[in-house]
Amino acid sequence: MASVNRHLYAVILAGGRGTRFWPMSRNSRPKQFLKIIGSRSLLQETIKRVSSRVRPSNIYIVTNRDFGRLIRSQIAPFRIPVKNVLWEPQGKNTAPAIGWAAAVIGQRDSNAVMGVFPSDHIILNQQAFLRCFEQAVVLAQRHFLVTMGIVPTRPETGYGYLKIKPARFEGNRIWRVEQFTEKPSLRLAERFLKRKKYLWNSGMFFWRCDVILHQMQKFLPKVHRAFEEKSDQAHANRVWSALPSISIDYGILEKARNVATVPARNIAWSDLGSWESLLDYLRGDAEGNVTRGDVIEIDCQNMMISSEKRLVAAIGLRDVILIDTPDAILICRKDCSQQVRTVVDRLKTSRRDKLL
Repeated sequence: MASVNRHLYAVILAGGRGTRFWPMSRNSRPKQFLKIIGSRSLLQETIKRVSSRVRPSNIYIVTNRDFGRLIRSQIAPFRIPVKNVLWEPQGKNTAPAIGWAAAVIGQRDSNAVMGVFPSDHIILNQQAFLRCFEQAVVLAQRHFLVTMGIVPTRPETGYGYLKIKPARFEGNRIWRVEQFTEKPSLRLAERFLKRKKYLWNSGMFFWRCDVILHQMQKFLPKVHRAFEEKSDQAHANRVWSALPSISIDYGILEKARNVATVPARNIAWSDLGSWESLLDYLRGDAEGNVTRGDVIEIDCQNMMISSEKRLVAAIGLRDVILIDTPDAILICRKDCSQQVRTVVDRLKTSRRDKLL
């Protein structure tokens, strides 16, 4: 195993609400805190994934204070100091969260390299992931902004894409990011897959703290100025409302010239953006059915059925997702599972807060 680098830090973004996993995911317990695969939550799996390369004292969590109890209980087994939890006063997308974390870490360690990781993704091939991780750290140490790109396996319309081109740096071949494309049409995604010059944008990033802060100063000066001198929690609480709500991709990476990528192949990655995507990573029975809880299925195929308390009986169904919770039931075709977010929007509009 590679030695732990004392200048290496991990920032895990854990403030999302996970609306597409309703009704199991709720405002009070979003997707990242659920044990969707295995005995650990998605957040805990993320911590475990990076902890072989990053010491516990160098792991930071950016999250919402509403999740205080969940965060404290879930990070406790990993010995992450509670002082390493940065509590966002409100959701402002990824750029302010990353800028704040970079300032905190940069003021602690002038040679710091930080990796940024969503808390609600899965990666099943740990060894392949760590090889890409180490390559990304090397590039980050050489002052590149690095995004881990996923080699596409299908024409996916729900992901952002990176157009890449080969380049030489210090005698070695690297991959530069030439262009970002957000969630293309199916026709365009099919073209990207055939051309083999495009990767999925995973949302995992690596850079030196001083390098990303310099880019913040150039492209997001409000975020940079907010934390230039102070970065403690009390200061963040004071300045947060004035910060722009913008992603790191739009705010920095699409404008910067020193963006590189590490193509990740066969790491078995998913952002778990829908119930349908989860089914790709769960082992079903001979008919492709995945069941949890008290379930009877007869003559069903390619189903996901989950029940928390009641008996659920399904007969003669195909390609359907059925999620039963104590106060709500979701029934949808697999290929419509992205529309769960629309259900959540309607619940918000009708102010049915108890179901959110």
